[in-house]
Amino acid sequence: MTRNYLKHPMLFFLSAPAIAGAAEGYRETDYESLGYIGSGFFGDVSKIREKKTGKIYALKTQKNVYYLNAEKEINALKQLDHENIVGMVTSNIETRSEDGPVHIVLEHMPCDLRHAVWNHPETKENTREILHQVLKGVAHIHSKKLAHNDLALKNILIDPANMSVKICDFGFCFDGEEERLFFPGTSRSGYYSDILSVAGLMVRLYLGETFSERVSLGMFTKTDELEMFLQVKREGGILPGSELEMLCSGMGGVVSEDGLDLFLNLLSPKNEGCTTAAEALGYPFFDEGHGLYPPIREPKQR
Repeated sequence: MTRNYLKHPMLFFLSAPAIAGAAEGYRETDYESLGYIGSGFFGDVSKIREKKTGKIYALKTQKNVYYLNAEKEINALKQLDHENIVGMVTSNIETRSEDGPVHIVLEHMPCDLRHAVWNHPETKENTREILHQVLKGVAHIHSKKLAHNDLALKNILIDPANMSVKICDFGFCFDGEEERLFFPGTSRSGYYSDILSVAGLMVRLYLGETFSERVSLGMFTKTDELEMFLQVKREGGILPGSELEMLCSGMGGVVSEDGLDLFLNLLSPKNEGCTTAAEALGYPFFDEGHGLYPPIREPKQR
């Protein structure tokens, strides 16, 4: 059955080169409304055209109650000029009325990664390249001492025509070095939270939605159990019946040994002190090409 997903509400943005020359400060009279696109957690998004240039953008409108989240996103995007991060064209953060909504104009990408996975088969063939671009974006975010804190398929935009990837939605970002409580007795830095999210993306992209739902990444919050499991794997052992063992077995069936090595290192809590997103980019896995490796194993015919 074909599933129809609502495209990410922040999709109708223009590419980075189109940002140059955009008017400073959002003024409603400079744009023509082309209709409603969708809703996100913090507000609505509509499609607009700049009257002067004819360029198409997305207008993200956030209610005043979410002002702090909008301010976080705007401040983050001002620092994050990178090919793998969505660009901000302009906003009204400094000119709006005290109780008025915040408007943010952002660049264009055709769809989010969730939509692409379901509707563009070629996405699967470029999983490694997609992950590489995501890690480049994360590495740049972390270089600015920030953590995204909400990396998911819906917050990663992609152009299926050329597999260009951009991270979006920075309303939950915070200081990457800050330790936050995620579950009772479990805290982690923003950096490590983002790294775990990349590991989660690997599971979703390589093993599919059904598998990722069966094996919840919530298990990774149990730091002691995770570290014990990883130590067993480093020594060549197995833990029969373990959900983590099932996860690694599944990953081992669709990626090379180098890919599994990357995955396990992304999971390790020790990453906070040794393996960063920038260092992960240097793993041999990314030298193997852009497609799946090895090919997905088909069930044997009886």
